[in-house]
Amino acid sequence: MPLSQSTKPRRILLVEDSELDAGLIEEKLEHHVLHVTRLSSAVHELRVTPVDAILLDIRLPDGIGVDCVKAIRAEAGDSPIIVLTGLEDDELALDCLESGAQDFLSKDQLDARSLNRSIGYAVARNLEVIQRRRADALQRDLLAMVKASSDAIISVHRNGAILSWNRGAEDIFGYSSEEAVGRDYHEVLIAPDPQAADRRELLLSEIFQGRANGAEEVVRLHKNGRPLTLSVVYSPIPDVTGEIGSTIAVCRDITEQRLQDEKLRRMNDELLNRDRLMRLLAARLQATREEERTRLSRKVHDELGQLLTGLKMDLNWIGRRLTEQGPLMNRIQEADKLVDRTIRTVQQIALELRPAALDALGLTAAIRDEARRFGRRAGIGVTTDGLEELGDPPKTEVSNVLFRILQELLANVARHAQASRVRISLCEESEDWVLSVVDDGVGISSAAALQPSSLGLLGAGERAEALGGRFNIAPNVGGGTKATVRVPRVFEE
Repeated sequence: MPLSQSTKPRRILLVEDSELDAGLIEEKLEHHVLHVTRLSSAVHELRVTPVDAILLDIRLPDGIGVDCVKAIRAEAGDSPIIVLTGLEDDELALDCLESGAQDFLSKDQLDARSLNRSIGYAVARNLEVIQRRRADALQRDLLAMVKASSDAIISVHRNGAILSWNRGAEDIFGYSSEEAVGRDYHEVLIAPDPQAADRRELLLSEIFQGRANGAEEVVRLHKNGRPLTLSVVYSPIPDVTGEIGSTIAVCRDITEQRLQDEKLRRMNDELLNRDRLMRLLAARLQATREEERTRLSRKVHDELGQLLTGLKMDLNWIGRRLTEQGPLMNRIQEADKLVDRTIRTVQQIALELRPAALDALGLTAAIRDEARRFGRRAGIGVTTDGLEELGDPPKTEVSNVLFRILQELLANVARHAQASRVRISLCEESEDWVLSVVDDGVGISSAAALQPSSLGLLGAGERAEALGGRFNIAPNVGGGTKATVRVPRVFEE
C-alpha cells in the first residue's frame, strides 16, 4: 500500500508469532516493519535498534498477557506500545494500559486505517508526554536555579504588584517572600529620591510597551534604609495573547563593587594630584637649581676670575723688577703659567654651570656654542638646522629646559652612540617648540626606547613633562637614534 501524503514513515517493531497474522498486518502498515516472533527476540532488538512504535501480540511462545507488556516496556524507553490480541477482554486491556501500553487493538477488527491511525496517535501522544516531561524538568531546573541564585530575581505584574520573590531578593533587600509578594513594587523597591522613582516608572512603562532593552544601574534602599547599588536587567514576559503581562527583573548587588570603584577612583585622584605636586616640586627644584647655577657661574667668573687676574698682574709686576734670570724668575714664570691654566679652568667651570651665551644671546646662540664645543671635545661632526629661520627665541624657562635636555642628549651620544655625525634642529610650530637630536650611531633598541633606564633620559622626560611637554626617543629610520622634545609655547606667556 502506498504511503499517504500526510503520513511520515516510521520504524515499527512487530512482535507476532503467527506468520499469517504478521503478513496481514504488514500489508496494512504504511511504515518500515521489523518483524520478530518471540519476546526474547523483541527485547534483543530494542537493545540494539531504535524504533518509533511496537506492535505487540500478548500470546507468544515465551510470554503471555501483561507480562509481555511489562517486559517490552522495560526495554522500549519512550517508544509507544500498541497491544494486538484476538481476545475481547476489557479487564486485560485496562491492565495492559496500566502496565505501560498506549493502545489496545483487537486483531479481528483491525483494518489499515485504524491500525495506522492508532500508530500515529500513539506516537503523537507519546511525543507530547515526552515534551511535557522535558518542559516540567526544565521548569524544575529553572525554578531551582532561581531559588539558588544569589541575584534577586523578581517578577512584577503590569499593575505593579510583585508576583515572585526569590531567596536572593530576600538576602539583598531584607524582605521575606511573604512580606514582598503581592505588594506594589514601589513599597519594596524604594528609590532614595522621587526622580529616580519616576525614571524607573518610565522604564517599566517602556518595557511593558516593548520599547526598552531593560538594562540599567539603579540605587535602591534595603529594608533597614541602607542604600544599595544594583545592576538590573529586565525581561518582559508575554501572556497567552501575546500581550506583555509581567516582567522579570534580575538585580545584582554591586554596592561593594561600586564602593571599591569609588575608593580606587579616589586613590587614583590622590596619586594624580600627588604626581602633579611632585612635578611642580621637580620643576621648582629645577628652576632653583638653574638660579643657583647662574649665581655660582657669575660668582666664579666674576669674583674668582678677577682675583686670578689680579694675581697674574702681581706676578708680572714682580717679574719685571727682577734683573737676573735665576731660580726665582723661573718660579714666577711657572706660577704665571699655572694662573693662566687656572683662569681657563675657572672659565670652563663657569661655562658648564651656566653658558654665558644663553643669558646674553639666547637659546640659538647657546645651541651653536654647545654644538661647537661638543664636536671639538668628542671628535664628532655636528650640524645645526633651523636656527637661522627662527624668529623670537623661547623665553627663559623654556630655553633652560631645552638647553639642559640638549646637553643630556649630547652626553648620551658621547657615552653610548659610537656616532660620527650628529644633527641638531630647533623649529617653531603653531603650538610647540620642537628640538630634535639625530645621530648615526648604533641606535637605541625598541625596548630601551620604551622604558629608558638612563637617569639622564628619565630626567629629560621629567623636564619636558614639567612644562606640559613630551620627550620621545626611538630608533631612527635611517639608522642611529632620534630624540625629540616638544614644549608648548603657552609657557612663553
